[in-house]
Amino acid sequence: MFTRSAIRKFLSAAVSLLMFSASPAAEGYSTDPTILKGDINSDGDVNSVDLSVMSLYLSGRASISREGFLSADMDNDGSVDSIDLVKLRKLIISKDTKTSDTETKPGIESPLSSPIDRTKYSFSSPINRFVDSSYVFTDNEFIKAPLSDMYGSLTSQGSGRVCIFYVDFPGCPYEYEPSLDEIRNAAFADESPSLSSFPHESINAFYKRASKHRVNISGDVYRYTTLHHKGYYEENPSRAEFIDEVLTNMDEYVDFNSFDANGDKTIDAIIISVPETAGEDHWWPCAGRYAGNFNNTIDGLAPGHIIVGNAEIKSADDSQNFVSSYIHELGHCMGLPDYYLYDQRSSEGLHGSAGFDTMDELFCDFSCASKLMLGWYRSNQIQVYDYNGDDEQTFILTDAQSENGSCVIIPCGNAIANDLCSEFIVLEYTTLNNNNKSIPEKYWWLRFGNGIRAFHVDAETTSQNGYKEFIYRSGNNPATDYNRGRRFIRVINDADIDNLYRCGNVLNSSVSGFRFYDSDGSETVDPHVEVHIGELVGDSYIITIRKEG
Repeated sequence: MFTRSAIRKFLSAAVSLLMFSASPAAEGYSTDPTILKGDINSDGDVNSVDLSVMSLYLSGRASISREGFLSADMDNDGSVDSIDLVKLRKLIISKDTKTSDTETKPGIESPLSSPIDRTKYSFSSPINRFVDSSYVFTDNEFIKAPLSDMYGSLTSQGSGRVCIFYVDFPGCPYEYEPSLDEIRNAAFADESPSLSSFPHESINAFYKRASKHRVNISGDVYRYTTLHHKGYYEENPSRAEFIDEVLTNMDEYVDFNSFDANGDKTIDAIIISVPETAGEDHWWPCAGRYAGNFNNTIDGLAPGHIIVGNAEIKSADDSQNFVSSYIHELGHCMGLPDYYLYDQRSSEGLHGSAGFDTMDELFCDFSCASKLMLGWYRSNQIQVYDYNGDDEQTFILTDAQSENGSCVIIPCGNAIANDLCSEFIVLEYTTLNNNNKSIPEKYWWLRFGNGIRAFHVDAETTSQNGYKEFIYRSGNNPATDYNRGRRFIRVINDADIDNLYRCGNVLNSSVSGFRFYDSDGSETVDPHVEVHIGELVGDSYIITIRKEG
């Protein structure tokens, strides 16, 4: 868990996202085979011109004919709405993917031609063209998580089970005593967008949205009061005696086998929450592999990652600190490092309006870099710039906070590692929707908004103590030259400014951080490309990457 230490009163740079409303009264639906679905302008083809017309229609800025309406009703439900827009976009992308290796025929407009200037685009290939590995599926299913065999005990794909102990000390009780059901709801309840606490209505709900419903976290909650005052346990920095006591004394009440969802004989994750008044010096939330003297297995299982922290539920209507803190810590249980910098004067690792990731800040979504490592993209949502391809390549970046969120990777060199554990630049279109909805309220003094952001990632791994981990995870260690050299993640143009990019902006080597690392760990290697940010169509940006020189 981390909270920015220095409050800077910046004016908000929020940029409102164009929202689309449902269509006017339906004119009926049609399954007439002569109706070409998606051909809204009735020119005999389905392309981005139709996509632009539908976007303008949904925003009330254009009208369409009855035939156009029937073509735009992609799901035949008698109305034209955002669902039809998504279906049309998928159809256009699917068409282009099937014809990406063939020359565009004269007289036929490219599916991704700009509705403004009709420029012919050379559309990108999905990631499967660049890797040959079990890490990537070929049928547009979720990729395998690169960190699935790393330092983590909680799966980032599928069902995970978390055991929560809500613990207090003699003389240090909770100011508010929630019921076990309240704690269960804060941890495991399903999505409830209507709640005032949205998007932090529960840990599980947040993870479901972030992972595009790839993850489901469930579990149970138990109450315990320690045998000693809190000072007794603070003599051991690892809290080993404290953890041993909780696990040993609760063993007869808990079937720990129910917290091994993937059957690997390791408990997925344990959270031991203590009162906020226990203090930050010794009880600041943190997660890690168990480091105590508990040599015996628990119900035949090994302890996995254990979180200890003083993030509590403050009232029946306020569990946001509890939820957001343990979202961050469970990210560690899945294998992600911290992104903030240890023992630095400016301890945030990522700055500006582009610098929000829950592994650096609370109350915000995971970034594309995190989601790549966690396996929260379908293979058709990952696009890769091809250095051996056309001089100009075009990509679509869809709202990262949506189910269709996509990203674009610029590899370091001509290839990308099969498991994505390599150096690359990755771009996404981030918004203030869904899991980022709390940013304006929680970080009102910072810049924020909607736009394209880019990260420089070095996800190379090493093996230590029998497990793999990221070499350049943020922290005070020689591998990162004590945070001055290579790092797992940097935001490009890292400064307390509006560093999101929008239509007309260009990213190239003149932008701070838009370079790869040299042998000394400095960002000096020019990628020799320019990223041109195009127009925003619906919930997607069109970007073009061009070779320099």
